[in-house]
Amino acid sequence: MSETDARTPITRRRFIQGSAVAGFAAFLAACTGTRSGGASAGASAGSSANAGASAAPTSAAPATPKTATGPLKFANWPAYIDLAGAAGEAGEYKPGSSPTLEQFSKKYNVQVDYEEKIGDNASFVETIKPALVGKLPTGWDLMVLTDWMAAKIVDSGWAEKIDQENVPNAKKNLRDALRNQPWDAPNDFHYPWQSGMTGVGFNAKTLSQNGIKEPTKIADLWNMPADKLVFLSEARDTFGLTLLKLGIDPDPAKVTADDLQKVHDDIKPLVDKGLRFEGNEYLQDFAQKKAWAAYVWSGDLASSGGADDKFIFPEEGVMIWTDNMLIPKGAANKYTAELMINWVYDPKIAAQIANYVYYVSPVKGADAEIKKLDPEAAANPLLFPTEEVVAKQHNFESLSPELEKKMNELYSDLSGT
Repeated sequence: MSETDARTPITRRRFIQGSAVAGFAAFLAACTGTRSGGASAGASAGSSANAGASAAPTSAAPATPKTATGPLKFANWPAYIDLAGAAGEAGEYKPGSSPTLEQFSKKYNVQVDYEEKIGDNASFVETIKPALVGKLPTGWDLMVLTDWMAAKIVDSGWAEKIDQENVPNAKKNLRDALRNQPWDAPNDFHYPWQSGMTGVGFNAKTLSQNGIKEPTKIADLWNMPADKLVFLSEARDTFGLTLLKLGIDPDPAKVTADDLQKVHDDIKPLVDKGLRFEGNEYLQDFAQKKAWAAYVWSGDLASSGGADDKFIFPEEGVMIWTDNMLIPKGAANKYTAELMINWVYDPKIAAQIANYVYYVSPVKGADAEIKKLDPEAAANPLLFPTEEVVAKQHNFESLSPELEKKMNELYSDLSGT
């Protein structure tokens, strides 16, 4: 990768940094390691990719001598890895475009077959569930799932136990706020990938051309053409944000089945008029102007949207979540997957990822490295939210089986799936 290639995305992404966010270190203190949606925080991809060319983990070597095997089959969400060159400019992953993956491949002499395969948790898991149930290899060595789904995978015995001797960086550098999760307190089966928020996104130019004011609230989306709206196929995100819109506290300990029914009944008229439910596919809809506004994940529009696409922290509040790396049962390259977990927990590597994808890194020391890459990062609310934003963050993760069943039934009725 040439120095010119590494700097390619700077102009576009610096512009997006200032325009794609209207209105995250305090977030980390408030984040309990939960997420209801799916995917990607940073400042300048150009400086990130440039720094990546020389970044090298300080303690990536495994404790016991083993040999990496591959290719490492790595399933992740779109817009969720650092990119350089033309791919960085376009915000679309192509083989060879990620400094983090290329540096890993060079160090361990192993190929990484990385695919943006996950659009939402449930749909992806359905593709591998027959293999998991049948105790067969899934074809993947590493996958990234939101904590509520990660917990289900762990509870079902469908994840390989991580050899902690092979992940010394992760053991040392995992942020305290993300430790001791009740579903896997010792981190035997997971390590967080990134944390973020779910809020509202829109295309400012399209709204202006159609005489529509830019939204400041979730409720403002109900005043837009329903066939130009996209809500998330992650039911927890869609129901969580709509609970906020209705003035209902989305605390799972307080939400009732009647509250979920109110969400359904509030969204149903929009569905009848053309509202769609999607995962990361909404990025394509924004690019093609099929979507004017949507429920979105915090880093996506900043890292992969156009110059007129904006993310806001709506007045009613946002949802918080964490995505996690797991090694599915029967993985052919388990040791290599552990090497990758260890690799991305080096603060320099973690910084170059977060500084491109605009999500919050779970790695201690990454904040300081990000600021070295770009001093302006300290002002980026996707990475370092204000106290006001932190106060409005909500968690809609730990639903009872009864509430989850009810929510899924209601969502199925809305989406037709």
